[in-house]
Amino acid sequence: MRILFVSNLFPPDIGGPATHISRTAEEMYVNGHNVRAVVCCVAKSETKDQYPIKRISRHLPVIIRFALVFLWVFVWSLRSDVVYINGLELPATLASRISRTRSLLKVVGDFSWEYAIRHEWTDDGIDEFQNRRYSFRVELVRWVQRAYCRMANDLITPSKYVCELVEGWGVPNHRVHVINNSLARSPKLVIPADMLRDKLSIDGPIVITVARLYSWKKIDELIRIANQFSCGATLVIVGDGPERKYLECLAEKCASRVVFTGAIEQSEVVSYLAAADVFVLNTRYEGMSHVLLEARWAETPIVTTSVKGNLELLQHEYNALLVPFGCNRKLYAAVNSILKDPEKGSALAKRAKDGMEHYSWKRQVRETAELLASSYL
Repeated sequence: MRILFVSNLFPPDIGGPATHISRTAEEMYVNGHNVRAVVCCVAKSETKDQYPIKRISRHLPVIIRFALVFLWVFVWSLRSDVVYINGLELPATLASRISRTRSLLKVVGDFSWEYAIRHEWTDDGIDEFQNRRYSFRVELVRWVQRAYCRMANDLITPSKYVCELVEGWGVPNHRVHVINNSLARSPKLVIPADMLRDKLSIDGPIVITVARLYSWKKIDELIRIANQFSCGATLVIVGDGPERKYLECLAEKCASRVVFTGAIEQSEVVSYLAAADVFVLNTRYEGMSHVLLEARWAETPIVTTSVKGNLELLQHEYNALLVPFGCNRKLYAAVNSILKDPEKGSALAKRAKDGMEHYSWKRQVRETAELLASSYL
């Protein structure tokens, strides 16, 4: 089978999406398929590519970047049986549609809602957003997203919740397939906990959060309640993003016990989680969180919000503590209940490790390969 992969993230970029697409393409290549890729990235890889890859710089203006993606996807899709799209959705789906090549589109969330939130065009939650009408610019972004989703022949979502969102955009049920996320590789503790604590200059308990620093992750609310964490715990924020400067200023203003690590290597995330006493994710939306899977594997007690995507991974008071989004009092009370009772946290974490075999990389690749093959046939 001839497969063309398209992605807006690719190594040497770090993070789950970049790792997912590169390893999926590598697995298909190793298994004898003819693989090519069109990707956007910041820099060229220092290692030799196993298969043809057209890298387009993300430093180019967006119009030029999208035009180049369209051109290369169109040309290479003419010699492909199926196009697997994980980012750069509009130019990639349009090119594959014009070339009459079957396309498989991965949708991990509602891009139009995220875009509107980032640009402060709305403050509505994702579920409210689905049925309300907004200004022309919001409706335009939403129309574009729904158009490229309808153009794709088949779609993959990481959870039943995202599947329901996509079906609400007018995509027929039989074209949407749920393939749960996985740990992209077998996690390893590459940095000892005591070494990490020394590196961070922290003696007491650690409450950690790992996230892209976007507004819907509500890191600012964690900073505001950090001084109410028991036992002198320090909030460690792992990740980077557009809100970092604002969050650093807020931490200084609130005189909170907060440490920012910035972006770290993906391979180090589990080590940071394992060194912490509590993992907290104060998010207003998740499709299916990679970091929750990593926290489950690391056996770090989890406190997070009871939003729909999280409910497919966690059960309150069985393998995590779930609180309503926006209720800071319940959030820090849940964190403190674990800090004050480590045995309770340990019991939650051990139960969270159960069932992790389902979220294996082999299972995700197998299901993706089967869907690619069925799309081709």
